[in-house]
Amino acid sequence: MHFTVIHYIFIVIFFLIFGLLGLLCQNEKNKKTRVSLIVVSFVIAFIGLLVSLLILDKYTKKGKLVSYNTSRDYNREAVIITGNIKNQGKFKISYCTLDIKIVNKVTRKKGSVFKYKTSSVNDLFKSRGYTKNFLKDSVRAIENLKPRLTKSFRVSVKIPSSFQNPRYFFHLVCH
Repeated sequence: MHFTVIHYIFIVIFFLIFGLLGLLCQNEKNKKTRVSLIVVSFVIAFIGLLVSLLILDKYTKKGKLVSYNTSRDYNREAVIITGNIKNQGKFKISYCTLDIKIVNKVTRKKGSVFKYKTSSVNDLFKSRGYTKNFLKDSVRAIENLKPRLTKSFRVSVKIPSSFQNPRYFFHLVCH
């Protein structure tokens, strides 16, 4: 995680909160109770710090998938995804992960509703007529993207040869 100025401000604030809670615990006369109060205040401050840093990271690191192109590599049974990611925020992005969902277009057969059975019962018993018609994968697309810049990427994802006309869905997560 790449820290920004805002992250450091929150770290200082939570250390001050822990220090204040520690000072308030010093008034306790029983030593065991005082130690337990200090430990509890540390745990509360630490959990609050982690949650706030994760929330800050989500709102300060803003990446956008500007464009993409897909091509099929039949030799390796993979799809190659190329594109551009833009940093729309004011802070440096350490890395971006591209979550990819590939769904095979379901074709109709004469006399049946769908070619592929998608029932959960078939998932349990893996019958012979069952073919999985979607695939999920997550790949690291880029690293070290400065503010307001665009960087290109190229990733490869293995897909089954039975996917004839796939559709692609992307979700970009930056840290």
